[in-house]
Amino acid sequence: MTASIHAHQVLNLLRDKPMTREQLEQTVIEQFGAEAHFRTCSREGFDLDALLVFFVEKQKVIENQGQWELNIERVCSH
Repeated sequence: MTASIHAHQVLNLLRDKPMTREQLEQTVIEQFGAEAHFRTCSREGFDLDALLVFFVEKQKVIENQGQWELNIERVCSH
């Protein structure tokens, strides 16, 4: 069974380098594997697609000219 990876690890990929959704997906797969599952501070059991939808819904990422950027104001600091 694959370990659950905290969503902050995915958000940290955008901290210094905005990426397209496709670039972010590829980077996550390269670093954590295609079968990785993710958790947030309050929920768990996300696959990658569901996690990315969650990020958009919670405004943790902002799309700007096709690039996803971290919305630091919406990311908790623990």
